[in-house]
Amino acid sequence: MTTAASPPDGSVDRDDDEALSWGDADDATHVDAAHNPVAVKERAERDPDAPETSGALVGFGVFGGLYLLYTVAWLLTASTSYVDGVDTVLTVFVEVLRFLSIVAPALWFTVVLWAGRGKRTRTRLLWMLLGAAVLFPWPFLMTRSFG
Repeated sequence: MTTAASPPDGSVDRDDDEALSWGDADDATHVDAAHNPVAVKERAERDPDAPETSGALVGFGVFGGLYLLYTVAWLLTASTSYVDGVDTVLTVFVEVLRFLSIVAPALWFTVVLWAGRGKRTRTRLLWMLLGAAVLFPWPFLMTRSFG
C-alpha cells in the first residue's frame, strides 16, 4: 500500500528535510540576500515638455473649476462689503486687499502650474489641494442664507 506523498514508482522518500533547504551555499546559482543587495533604480527626471497624463488633466481641470468658483464667491463677497467713515489710507488698503482676495484663487492656480512645471504631478495636485483649503471663501458661505 502506498501513501499519497509517495512517488509513483512506490519508493518512499526518507529525506524530507532536503525539501526545506534552499540548496548549497557553495553552489554558483545560490542567492543570498545579505550578500546581494537589491539595486534601486533611480527615478528619472520629469521632462517638462512631456504631455500630461489624462488623470492629471482631469485633476487640474477640477481644481481650475473650483478656483473659478472661489473667484466668483470672493467677487460677490467683496462687492457687497463696504468700509465707511475711515481715512483714505485705510480705504486704499481695504481696496487693495479686496482686489487681492478676488484674484488670489486664479493667481494660486496659475503660480502652481507655472512654478511646478518640472515637478511631479502629485506634488502639484497637493499644492492645488492646499490652495483650495487656504483660499476657501468663508465670508461668502457665512453671509448668505440658502433657506
